[in-house]
Amino acid sequence: MSKKKKYKKPNINNVQKVDEQEQPEKNNTLIFGGILLAMSSIGLLIFVLSDKVFHLS
Repeated sequence: MSKKKKYKKPNINNVQKVDEQEQPEKNNTLIFGGILLAMSSIGLLIFVLSDKVFHLS
């Protein structure tokens, strides 16, 4: 017969708590850069698709 492994309960006292202040602050420059990149990508996609559909020249 095979032996079953016993489930070991985690010790709640050993769980470390993470303070909210320890999380790094988000860099606004990266956020604005990401938004600008996303908007330009969407604009380019719309331009290319409209060119393919309506055959602008």
